[in-house]
Amino acid sequence: MSMVFNSLELLHQEILEELSKYELCKEDYKFSWPNYVFKDKSFRRAHLDIVDARDTRNLYMLHLCIFPNTNDPAPIFGFDIIAGPRKVTGAFHDFSPIRKNHFMLDWFYYNTKDFEPNKERNLPDWARSIFSENMIAAGNISSETELNTILKMVINNLSFYLNFVGEETPYDFTNEQNFYCKKQKENPHTPRVMASLGLDPEEVSVFIEKGLFPEI
Repeated sequence: MSMVFNSLELLHQEILEELSKYELCKEDYKFSWPNYVFKDKSFRRAHLDIVDARDTRNLYMLHLCIFPNTNDPAPIFGFDIIAGPRKVTGAFHDFSPIRKNHFMLDWFYYNTKDFEPNKERNLPDWARSIFSENMIAAGNISSETELNTILKMVINNLSFYLNFVGEETPYDFTNEQNFYCKKQKENPHTPRVMASLGLDPEEVSVFIEKGLFPEI
């Protein structure tokens, strides 16, 4: 097994171990690859999906997104990674702001500021409208050191996020969360990447709308 694939399998297991503390939900839509949705009183939705196309396309993709409750100003946790056996072609990680000046955004900055990707990916307008200015967008990761740094950072940030999400306020941030979902669905790379993994385009379209970024 390649170093990259082995590292991502371990990451998958670590994430599931963190999320298995919460309630596993049954959703209305079923897809032909592994999807896990968790909920808790402290957050609205945590979605993990893995497309393991190593045998057919020599590719592996993992996506994790956690939405806070709609009365919580906490940012949205996001992480995406797609890789072949020798390198990661893209790794994206952010605490995407719902409200400015949230303490979790400060944590994200201080916990990621020293990381400099070997190749930084440029973000389009739709992405800049929802992601923080400190977002990690790395490409062409072939170094074991760089990959391990990112994966360790993601697990540390996930643990922090799950420990501190759950603030209750009198405000409703439904519109902000829906705006995030709408902008994510403008990403033209998502259907292309999933097609490259050998998935049915019609199923992918439903997945993006109903499974990946469902609006409230």
